[in-house]
Amino acid sequence: NSFCTLLGCAASAIFTMGNHFAAEVHLDHEVYYPGNVVRGEATISVDKPLKCIAARIMCRGFERAVVVNHSNEMIYNVFEDTVFYKETLTLFGHTTKDPDASPVEIPPGVYTYPFAFQLPMHLPESLHTANWTSGGAEVKYQVIAYAKLDKDLVDEGHHDFQVVVPINKRDIVASPPVDATATVKLTKFFMDKGACDFTVSLPRSIYAADDTIEGEIVIDNTNGHMPVDHPRLSLALTCDVKISEAESGVAGGLRGVAVERPLVTTRAVVTIARGKTGTVPFAIRLPHTIPSASYPARGVNMRLMHVLTVELAGAEVKVPIHIAHCADEENRFAYCPIEDVAHKPDFRDVEHAYTEPTGYAASPCEVLKPPASLRPQHTPTAKTPQAVGNGQLHADH
Repeated sequence: NSFCTLLGCAASAIFTMGNHFAAEVHLDHEVYYPGNVVRGEATISVDKPLKCIAARIMCRGFERAVVVNHSNEMIYNVFEDTVFYKETLTLFGHTTKDPDASPVEIPPGVYTYPFAFQLPMHLPESLHTANWTSGGAEVKYQVIAYAKLDKDLVDEGHHDFQVVVPINKRDIVASPPVDATATVKLTKFFMDKGACDFTVSLPRSIYAADDTIEGEIVIDNTNGHMPVDHPRLSLALTCDVKISEAESGVAGGLRGVAVERPLVTTRAVVTIARGKTGTVPFAIRLPHTIPSASYPARGVNMRLMHVLTVELAGAEVKVPIHIAHCADEENRFAYCPIEDVAHKPDFRDVEHAYTEPTGYAASPCEVLKPPASLRPQHTPTAKTPQAVGNGQLHADH
């Protein structure tokens, strides 16, 4: 029952449950940006006449937040799922909100339905992060082709895809500076050796993969009676997760913090003598790709940040920053403020009558049509450049 299992993106996905129905979904790409158009084709195969309430193609994004609850001698996962983006194309049968469950009959055959979905400009990045002792979160996107056979039974085929969220170079440069200070009580052989203050400062608070985090550590050891040396720096993703009271059954809900293994660790080779001060500059080169981005920072039930931890003489300073998948030098993407939820609720649930996309040839079931009460889908138009490869925007692409 591990929530950490992510389905790999195959060329297609085929599912059948022995109800003489199979669905297969192909996508033109595996990686998309917000604002891209997800194009592909769904193939429905029926080997005997089959009654169903409706058949649909759905594009959705959902978030799963998980907290490991330690209650008395019990340890168990509590999770909360939220579908934050869903667009449905009904091929035939009843609408999703129609209380009428009278069936329609699909004749035997193989039917193809090309599709196109316009992704919103504001979306969280695909994510999978977990800590077995506290919890974690997952953000997943998929296109699903399915038949609703009755009120409780669905046959489907689905294809997962990744969403990566670039940030404009302009917005990185404009991000505010950040700093934090700590005081170290110095001791040696259990004897009081005074105190040392140190402050970590960064000129900005948002970065991107392949970027360099430049900053400085100001060490004030004027009240210290012993030298301090070699501050240690580490950078790791932190995911704060909450589960509502309604889902958890616990008063006030549940909270957990998942911390990934450090992305970078280093040590500054420097010594500040007793009674002295010093400034230690540092530069941390981020890798070309990062396992998990912390921009956009907020989902429905989670908050992401990378924490730069500086340890000196047994004390720590923690500086929160945010790291995006990649930076766009041409500033073509919508900015998501750090404290805002990464998606807009207007896109939570939309249903349209299936319409064949321009430039594609469908082979639909001719005897069954979309519900007349639904409006056709507007023609999707890409608002951002199509993601290629793993979605990086570096010069080598």
